[in-house]
Amino acid sequence: MIGRFKMDEARVHPDLGPDYADFLAADFDPLQYARQVARGDNDSHKDTDNDQMAHAMESLSKRADALDGLLKQTVIASHADLLKQVVGVKALDASLAQVEDNVREIKVYMHALRTKIRVPYQQSLAYTSQASNLHAAIRHVRATARFMQLVRRLQTQIPSDTASGSPDFALGALTLLDIERAVAGGDLEGIHIVDQGMESIVRPRRHRTIAQAEQMLETGIRLRNQGDIAGGLQILFNLGTLATAVAARVKQYISIWESTVRGRLDPRDVSAYVRDHNARAKSIDGSDMVGITGVVLNRIEGLVDDLLARGLELRVLERVLARKRDVLPRFDVSNFSSSLAVDISSSNTGGNGATPSFLDLVARELDKNSNNGVRVVAFWWREALSLLAVEINSACEESSVINQMLTNSYPRVVQLFVPKLEQLQPLDFSMLWDRLLGKFEAEYVSRAASRIEDAVTRCYPPPPPPGLMEAQEKRNLALPGMATGSELITAVSVVPNRKLVAGVIRSMSTELEMAKSDTRLSAAVAGAASSAARTFASVTGTKIAAVTVNPSVLNPFGVPPHPLTKSLVGLFNTAESLRVGIDELDSRGFSVDGSALSALVDKHVASLLDTADRAVTEAIYQAGTAGDSSSLPSLDLFDIAAQWLQTQVLEPLNIASFHWRVVEMVTKYLCMYTRVVCLTFPLTEETKLLLTGHATQFEFACSQLIAAASKMAPGGNKNAKVLSDLGRPYRALRMMRPLLFMSTGELTRLVGEEKPDNDILMADLADHIVCRVATSILDNSTCTNADVRQFLPYHIHQCKWSKWVSSPESDVQLQQRHSMLAESLKHLVAKAMQIENVPAKLVSLAQATIDKLLSPEHSLSPPQGL
Repeated sequence: MIGRFKMDEARVHPDLGPDYADFLAADFDPLQYARQVARGDNDSHKDTDNDQMAHAMESLSKRADALDGLLKQTVIASHADLLKQVVGVKALDASLAQVEDNVREIKVYMHALRTKIRVPYQQSLAYTSQASNLHAAIRHVRATARFMQLVRRLQTQIPSDTASGSPDFALGALTLLDIERAVAGGDLEGIHIVDQGMESIVRPRRHRTIAQAEQMLETGIRLRNQGDIAGGLQILFNLGTLATAVAARVKQYISIWESTVRGRLDPRDVSAYVRDHNARAKSIDGSDMVGITGVVLNRIEGLVDDLLARGLELRVLERVLARKRDVLPRFDVSNFSSSLAVDISSSNTGGNGATPSFLDLVARELDKNSNNGVRVVAFWWREALSLLAVEINSACEESSVINQMLTNSYPRVVQLFVPKLEQLQPLDFSMLWDRLLGKFEAEYVSRAASRIEDAVTRCYPPPPPPGLMEAQEKRNLALPGMATGSELITAVSVVPNRKLVAGVIRSMSTELEMAKSDTRLSAAVAGAASSAARTFASVTGTKIAAVTVNPSVLNPFGVPPHPLTKSLVGLFNTAESLRVGIDELDSRGFSVDGSALSALVDKHVASLLDTADRAVTEAIYQAGTAGDSSSLPSLDLFDIAAQWLQTQVLEPLNIASFHWRVVEMVTKYLCMYTRVVCLTFPLTEETKLLLTGHATQFEFACSQLIAAASKMAPGGNKNAKVLSDLGRPYRALRMMRPLLFMSTGELTRLVGEEKPDNDILMADLADHIVCRVATSILDNSTCTNADVRQFLPYHIHQCKWSKWVSSPESDVQLQQRHSMLAESLKHLVAKAMQIENVPAKLVSLAQATIDKLLSPEHSLSPPQGL
């Protein structure tokens, strides 16, 4: 403290000088300092020892006095402050004394309080320990008593011998479960009587119960006895091992199946079996020998039989699982959602969907990764099919022979397996077929489609080699009277051979017959056949377009006819024959789409007949308009067009659907030509004779057209029409010959009949009468042909010849025509009245015709021809 004080003072008063430096050193030692002074080590003094000591003492005394003065000065300066601090310390000391008294009182109070709490607490701990021990003893005693009670009940439910009664394993299983839970609680651990009871009574009966449940399940599944299965499942459920036991049994099925399938289709094993079996064959004709195909199919059949048998066993098990449920479950199933077998379970629970069936519990155990699990049968099919598919795929990868055999024999496989698998559910059957034989089906359908397409391709020969057409052209040009070679070669090469087209039908029929055992395969092959039909229609359409690009092919007035016209009709017949064959396949139950062929035939044949119809109609118009000039009517163009229609179209055409179209065309021609004859002007005697011959010629040409179309009639010639079957148009044409030579009086009587027996329309008869009156005016006056012609109805009303010749289409048009004819006759009668030599009977005929035309009864439609 003195040293530290001196150091502080030295720092505060630096005027003390260096004399105090030795005393302020940290390692200052007074004894050492005294020895130094005594030895005279101080270099500043050279006096004697006594003087030195006296001088040192004096120096030290001065220093001490100086320090004392400094200390006094410091004390005096700090005295007031120290007094204040002393007062504060006293006050603080008083406060601390008061606090100390309070703390002392608190300690006394806490000691008393601790005494009041500790003693009851220690007593409570002692009482609690005693109560806990007592409760533990009671629990152990109660558990032991409960165990003994359950053991006695178990002995009653499952006696040790049959003399004591028949065992009730279902109730015994419940007791075993209760015993297991009681022992699992830990309260009976180490109790001798419990261990002895478990060893001698409980465990043997548990083994008997499990064995009984397994036996009932085994017997029930084997015999498909749902009662035994339900009993075994109930025992397992009461034991609490239902899910694990049934799942283990299903997985055991999978393990057995895996050992059965593995290596069954191994190509080496199959080859060795075939080789060994044939080596032992003793038949001379080899009837007892086998081949790889038969062995593989037999083994696959055996595997499928085994697969199906096991699957049906598990289906019975699944049905019982779906129907069984515990009405009062002793397991926590509140959070378990029953989503499996709703259709089965809902009908057996009275609408209570909260209680899961046994199937729900087993499904959850079979697939723990799924929220709802998986059905027993679905699990079996999934796993078993995977193993069988792996074996088949492995055999196909190792042996191309087996792969080729299964592909080519796919219909046989279908015929072999489908009857066996029909009892499966549709979903199971589809999964089985897709997993096992789906790829073979696709390959077989592809090959079947290729075979049908090849048959279609063979129908059309390849184009001729380069230079052949030019050589044929030169050769034909060198021969007199020969046509050009290009057309002849094209005519030969454009139409497929009928045998080749029939080969397409046979190919389709063969493939469809082989595939008819399976609906899906049949539909796939039918789709391939439909595609081939569309291909045939496309190629035929291309050929038709190539043929019709030449306008001479469709020229009915071409002389001689183009050779490709019959080839064009041959293309139509080819497409029609294929369509008819497809219709026959449809009638046998095969859904082959031949709409492309029908559309092709209908479109092009209708177009061809339209072309011929326009040509014949134009020729008939020309036959009528030829009479407008000085020349007589002619049927030359009609003969050419009708001959072209008959020989180039109808005779080679063999499409039944167009028979009625031809009949309608001929009917129209008869009506038109009848009208043309009635409109012939001037009607001289020479013209009458010529028209008589023309009518006979026209009738013969129409009969030839009908005869040419008769072979197309549905049902054969017995349903074919002849010209006389056309009714009124035919009879009207037949009446033209006598009508031309009727006298005026006969015509007047014919017009005046209320119910005429003739088949000529009143409009046509009026046209004939107009022409007669106009011819009489021309013969008995100085008028020219053109002057009289202007009074004809189609000239008066500025109507085209073709429009007037065409038949009226409605009642209004017929009534308008009657009015036009009446107006024309009025003009002619007025003109005739100005001529002296016109017969009065002819005027009377005209007047009677006017009255008939304007009568209300002739405003009706003309009778139909057929």
